Amino acid sequence: MNRYFLYLVVLNMLTNVIIFVPRFLIRYRFDGMLISIVIAIVAGMALMYADTVIYAKFPGQGLPDIIQNRLNKPLRIVILVTFAFFWFIAGLLTLLGYIDILHRFINPELPKVLLIAIFLLILCFVVQFPTIKVMYLLEIILIINVPFIVFIFIKAVTSDYLSWDSIFEAGNHLYNMPNLNAVAVASYIFSGYANIIIFNRLFKEKIKKINFVLIFGISLLTLFTSIMVPIGMHGIDSVDEFMYPWIIMVDSIRLPYSPIERALFIFLMLYVNISLISVAVHWHVAFELVKGTFSANNRVKKDRLVLALFFVFSLLSVIRIDYMHPGKISMYWLVARLLFEALAVFGFFLFLRRRKA
Repeated sequence: MNRYFLYLVVLNMLTNVIIFVPRFLIRYRFDGMLISIVIAIVAGMALMYADTVIYAKFPGQGLPDIIQNRLNKPLRIVILVTFAFFWFIAGLLTLLGYIDILHRFINPELPKVLLIAIFLLILCFVVQFPTIKVMYLLEIILIINVPFIVFIFIKAVTSDYLSWDSIFEAGNHLYNMPNLNAVAVASYIFSGYANIIIFNRLFKEKIKKINFVLIFGISLLTLFTSIMVPIGMHGIDSVDEFMYPWIIMVDSIRLPYSPIERALFIFLMLYVNISLISVAVHWHVAFELVKGTFSANNRVKKDRLVLALFFVFSLLSVIRIDYMHPGKISMYWLVARLLFEALAVFGFFLFLRRRKA
């Protein structure tokens, strides 16, 4: 079961390679990007380890189960709804980001509303699954897709168009002062650990230390390649001109012996699966948290009402996305998310201390 924890973290790392991390971090390539990445790795690993140690005290239980008989009902509802809101927004931002990518690079004539409606029908079906079935689906998708994604990463790193001079130039700014926004963005690749809030129901034993060693190594590789490869391909000065630097970079890769020569289409199709299961995991957590506030009466109707809210709010968001400045909203949310995660871990630690007392 320990491998399930690794899946949750790796999923978040893969998803944010094209949506959040390179797009925002590259803005700070001259203003403390590298030192911010180092701080983000330390902070992310520390929060992850602390959270897993705390939840190990409650094997086989999610947050709704843990606080069910330990907090009064109004406080319990406030906590669960607040957590559910953050998880829903995390999934929604990922979904909106990928809808924008598909609209720009695959079919600009297809209305975004129709595109998101198709995805929402799939998501509203998947998020109702039992937690173990969601994890099985995640495992299958990762096993099928990750080898191809790794292959494309290797093709990018070994490309003749990769300029190591630009990469070394970025490395010269290692000692610049760190930036809070950059730390928040870089630390987001670790946020998959927070899904343990529900998926702890699958963990009957402590997370083994080998998982943290693997995550540390994968995070180093993911962060530095997701930033340095676009810088090496586009140049350190011009890389900031692209909204999705990884997408443009992959479009320069050719696979002459493949049925599809342009790697971009393969890359985007792989990430359709990765992004959809990422949103499904986030919304499954939000769905289970909201369910924790319900009584047993009329459970089916209440579940359908929650799914209807997910559906309607997502449709309204994609309709108004051009007026909402999604880039600014995403950046504000990433900073708020880091503070919220730290506060959640610290608050749960105090809760554990009070329980012992």
